Amino acid sequence: MKRQAWSIILLTCAAGLALSGCNETVGTAGENSSIYFDTTASAGTTAAEDTADGTVPTNRVPDIQTADDYKYEIIDGSAVITGYTGTAKDVVIPGELGGAAVTKIGNHAFEGKFKITSVEIPETVTLIGESAFSDCDSLETINIPDGVTGIDRAAFASCLSLTELTIPASVQYIREEAFTACESMTALNIENPDLAYENWGIEELPDLKIYAESGSAVAQWSGAMGK
Repeated sequence: MKRQAWSIILLTCAAGLALSGCNETVGTAGENSSIYFDTTASAGTTAAEDTADGTVPTNRVPDIQTADDYKYEIIDGSAVITGYTGTAKDVVIPGELGGAAVTKIGNHAFEGKFKITSVEIPETVTLIGESAFSDCDSLETINIPDGVTGIDRAAFASCLSLTELTIPASVQYIREEAFTACESMTALNIENPDLAYENWGIEELPDLKIYAESGSAVAQWSGAMGK
């Protein structure tokens, strides 16, 4: 009977009868499966990325705009950079796009831009997305503004030329693999003494030293790793 119920849901969505969108959780033998349908997405578009709390937003098609060397989207009155199309080696990210403050460097926004050597992030930014700067082989310097609260998974992975980075006290989390394969990194300054370690990939960086407040949680876990 459970397999039959699943088939009915699929047929209903295919027929376009559930005009407000199908969003059902159904059971299969031995497990629960969540099936998500976005009936509002047009050809060539996909549903929006998962939100920070793991939920999936419904009925929103990305509205990507362009200005100068940037692709971006306005979400809740703020600009999210989704891509970089420029060729500059020294990049100064604007604090405003489309009349809205830039608050997030989106997932994969600068990924693979191997010619970039430096990046200046504006003070308006509060979040650096997943793989935002990964595989920027030539990136040597980048700032993390005081207002940034989170750095997502693999944000700087394989930034082979990045030598040091300061993480301000405002940063509440850094997700796993953030610094994987940052082979040239020798100094990581962490100003939030309570920042938790989430497998950032620093164990494989033999020359890296972590600088943090003496006696802090950061100092304890970095010491345990010999950093």
